[in-house]
Parts: sequence; structure tokens; C-alpha cells
Amino acid sequence: MKTAADDGERSRTMLQAKSEALKLLAVRPRSVRELEERLRRKKHAQAVILQVVEELKRQGLLDDEKFAKLYAHSRIYTKPVSKKKIEEDLKRKGVSGDIAQKTLVSFGEDEKARARELILRRFEKMTGISDEKKKMRLYGFLKRRGFGSEVIFGVLGELFQGVEAFE
Repeated sequence: MKTAADDGERSRTMLQAKSEALKLLAVRPRSVRELEERLRRKKHAQAVILQVVEELKRQGLLDDEKFAKLYAHSRIYTKPVSKKKIEEDLKRKGVSGDIAQKTLVSFGEDEKARARELILRRFEKMTGISDEKKKMRLYGFLKRRGFGSEVIFGVLGELFQGVEAFE
């Protein structure tokens, strides 16, 4: 039989878990899976975690689609990376592949233009280095940002042929 003490303890546990979840969401937006993992690390029971997550979803405070859009926007405009890299990051954070792809379609920006912008900033700082070394460094830089070889070689080819797009 449930007692009033059991109900009181359960509601205290729920309030504590919800409070911790809200603190985490105040720091930065999170995916459902990220929040569940953080609450699990704090030793909350799975049933409590599920209840808190459902309540936050109902209140509109936890939404994987909104999270994916905010994350993608941030990565595209503040620290540019390729769409492939963003999709990988979103999946690692627990966002479904469908939501990740749908989000990235809404950012219909050109990968080559983003790579060109990144590489120009980096290229301007490279003085006193041979062209071969510059190419290797720039290739590695863009590769680490998730750009494909085809895009990288295209942008490097334009840059080192002196195409007007870079001037």
C-alpha cells in the first residue's frame, strides 16, 4: 500500500529532477537524450526521468526539432562546419536522423561557399609558407570541419589559380 510518505517522497524526487533539468536547459538547449543521460548520471530513477521529460515536452521546453535548428544555426554561422559534420553531431547528441536531415535541408546554404569563406580567413594569416604547405594545412583544416574532398579540392583549386571570387 502506498502511504502519504511515499507520495511525498515521490513528489520531492520529481521536483528535484525537474529543477535539475531546468537548470541544465537554462545553460543551453539540449536534446531529449542529452537531458535523459544527464539526469541518469544524477542517479534519478528511469520512471522519474521519463515523467520529467514528458512534462518538459508538453510545456514546450524540450523539443528535438527546436534543438536541432538552434544547434545547426549556431554551427553554420558562428563556427562554420559542413552539413555532414552537423548531422553527425546531432545524431551523437541523440537527435533522430530524420529530424537532423530535415533541419539541414532548411539551411539550403552552399557547402562550397561556406568552405570558401572559412579558407579565406585562414589563408590571409598564412604568410611566409610555401604553397604546398598552405594547401596541406588548408586541406586538413577543412577536412576536420567535415567538408568532403571534392569540395575542398574545388575551393583549393580556385584559390591557388587566383580566381576572382577570392579577391
